[in-house]
Amino acid sequence: MTTRIRTRHTSDKLISISVISLLLLFLVVYSFTLTADLSHIIDAASEIRIDQAMQTNTTSGNSLDVRIEPFLTYIDTSPPLVKFDISFFKPNTSSLQQHVDFDLLILKDNKAVFRATNQTGQPTVPLHATDGYMSIPVINYKFVEKGKYSIKIPVYGILFNPIRPETAEFSINMK
Repeated sequence: MTTRIRTRHTSDKLISISVISLLLLFLVVYSFTLTADLSHIIDAASEIRIDQAMQTNTTSGNSLDVRIEPFLTYIDTSPPLVKFDISFFKPNTSSLQQHVDFDLLILKDNKAVFRATNQTGQPTVPLHATDGYMSIPVINYKFVEKGKYSIKIPVYGILFNPIRPETAEFSINMK
């Protein structure tokens, strides 16, 4: 009986080792597949890029300095998805301005191709940057055309107070 228990224990160890070996083999094969997928993403990255990085401009009424920083994301998409980090600063300082109501518009050849508030389901309600910054993914529009795009950021309110709309304007070049 002792021999039978030892044989069973040894058999269980062999099964455990076999299962672990299969899992390791699966991980190795999966990592090669993942590497192949990443090479496709790297190839797609060379298709389009943004010429400018971070830009800062003052609103038309000089109430705020606005910084915009575009990022391209290559996640099984061609063309890539674009995200904009927007920061609002008190004029001529590095202090973030809290509670800013705004929108983000992208124009191609003076025609609006994207409006951030349209993504919220409430296109007439401005976005609200509580801490003075916000990341905005461009979900419903893909930059399929290379060339120059205009970006307008109208500001409608600061610290819960409505203001006469002021706009910060930028341009990016998609290559």
